[in-house]
Amino acid sequence: MTLATKQIIDQSNDTEEIKGVGEQFAAIQQSLEKAFQSQDALAPEEGIRELLSIYDLYLHIESESNPAERFKSLEELELRVEAFKTKYKDFAPKEAVDGIENVQLWAKISRKMISSKVCTLAASVEDNEVKQLGLFYTGLIDLLDIAENYLSFFTQRGRELVKALAQTVISDKTFEDYAKKRPADEITSQALGIRNAAKAILWEIDRHDRKKISYKSLYEEANNALKTDEKEELLKTLRSWREEDINELEKLSDN
Repeated sequence: MTLATKQIIDQSNDTEEIKGVGEQFAAIQQSLEKAFQSQDALAPEEGIRELLSIYDLYLHIESESNPAERFKSLEELELRVEAFKTKYKDFAPKEAVDGIENVQLWAKISRKMISSKVCTLAASVEDNEVKQLGLFYTGLIDLLDIAENYLSFFTQRGRELVKALAQTVISDKTFEDYAKKRPADEITSQALGIRNAAKAILWEIDRHDRKKISYKSLYEEANNALKTDEKEELLKTLRSWREEDINELEKLSDN
């Protein structure tokens, strides 16, 4: 592993790379309070107290600098959110459920970021070549999973660091030489896997960036169509869009 690669990993910090969700708790609380008012059989205080307890744990996690302790608390947060959902799922409004599930997802992604950093840093000090490449590959696969499924959770800093790491890996002559010169063995296979994972991470980020550009184009087309008689074509286009597409277009509309 090159010095440049290790320096990028050392700069990483999952508290700065993954967007926080603390601001969502107020909306979840409001939504639950409204629902509790119509549920005479349940004491509102109990549910709100449990939610605030989850929020306290979230704040603790955000301030925790020890990766091992943070990881343990993230696991606890996921379990407590799951128990909360199970207890109140029968009457909690959709917006409250969506909000608390987002908190749970944030915990899962934050754990993946910690796992990724632990693996890649362990690779940097591992003497055994096979183990070193295996650890680094595992760390990159965690990053790829986030890039493929949860890219919207990355902060701008997170995206830039992950992109820089992937670009550094791709340009690392060591991995390239393994792929070209060594016989087909375990090391060659792992080196190829690392390069492919890095390329996939870059592709996912670039694809997301291209989508943002296309959203703007689609929004402009839809806006123009509203001023014409092309209503059927507009409705056909809207029906094909997924919820995430609609959210992106709403942001453009707000701006």
